[in-house]
Amino acid sequence: MSNLYQAIRNTYKIIILEQDIELFHFAVEVFGEELQAYEFVLANSCDEAISMSISLLPKLILVHNNFSSENAIDMIKRLKYVDILRDVPILIVSSPRDYAKAYEAGAIDFIRRPVDKTELVVRVKSMLSLFTLLNGMKEASEFLEMQASDLERKSKEVEEEKKRTDALLLNILPYEIAEQLKNKGSVEAKRYRRVSVMFIDFKGFTKLSEMLTFQEIIKELGICFEKFDEIVGLHFVEKIKTIGDAYMCAGGLPIRNASNPIDTLLAALKINKFIDEYNDLKRSLDQPLWEIRTGIHTGEVIAGVIGKKKFAYDIWGDTVNTAARVQSASEPGKINISGITYDFVKEYFNCTYRGKVAAKNKGEIDMYFVQGLKPEFASDVDGIQPNSKFKEILSTF
Repeated sequence: MSNLYQAIRNTYKIIILEQDIELFHFAVEVFGEELQAYEFVLANSCDEAISMSISLLPKLILVHNNFSSENAIDMIKRLKYVDILRDVPILIVSSPRDYAKAYEAGAIDFIRRPVDKTELVVRVKSMLSLFTLLNGMKEASEFLEMQASDLERKSKEVEEEKKRTDALLLNILPYEIAEQLKNKGSVEAKRYRRVSVMFIDFKGFTKLSEMLTFQEIIKELGICFEKFDEIVGLHFVEKIKTIGDAYMCAGGLPIRNASNPIDTLLAALKINKFIDEYNDLKRSLDQPLWEIRTGIHTGEVIAGVIGKKKFAYDIWGDTVNTAARVQSASEPGKINISGITYDFVKEYFNCTYRGKVAAKNKGEIDMYFVQGLKPEFASDVDGIQPNSKFKEILSTF
């Protein structure tokens, strides 16, 4: 009867592994009135039981320890090595002396011989209930793990989106203003008593534009403005905006400090140095040069965020207008400052008085060209890099 196979298609699939058909017939007889709820399948060898399991996916395996050619304990071990059977409960019908070995091999429960009808029913139903419970718990656990994994994934997506949003916000707003906007939903305009506003534009930009393609113009402005951003950021100066070929920034906001006239001027000197070095490269390539005019004025401004859908941090006041006029009165490669700014920096920088220069709608303004740091405060001959003595002084502001 090595290939005897009999199945009754019902809910619970149970493999009976035995050498003959004694236990199989006994089980069918005992569960006769409930056969609609059970499907018994006979396997005459361990290999046959494993082969059946692939398609059958049993809920329980009954091993009858009556084999002459195979050891039932070894068969249980083999069954437990099969992935799809690892969680399937195994009942062994054997004498009590084999219980310990059977348990170590992987059997869950035992039925002694001769088999009692009531005991068989109770053991089988108990094991099936246990299997159903454990399987349900496993599925619930897997579902919860999947939910947790999905939640973690969504949480990471939200966090990544938040990072992208924060990064985008920081591209258009100062950090302190962006944080205030995120936390409060709005930003109150503030008055700043002392802010140094700097304007930079390119001489002959219109003529340069006629010599280059629009892609080349965008590329050149991008190179320059990105470097400007880097330099002003190192000197606690806040970029406000670009207007065509003009670059506008201010020191002393949104975080107030007393050193902003000096900070802004140091940034201006480094920007000029960058442009000089960039033009050296342009000359070697026989390309048009980019010359800048710089103007700085210090005074009172109002700063705040405008817009609801598109935010912009901006500043207003007569100081802004005056800084623009000071810049217009500058010359290529020069840093032009107002008399008010000069009063804050004159102890540390070499400046040349230009006299009272006419400024549109402003009358005449005292203006100065800045050459660089005084030798006693510079670590280089150009007067651009501050030395340790000057840095120590600056730290006291």
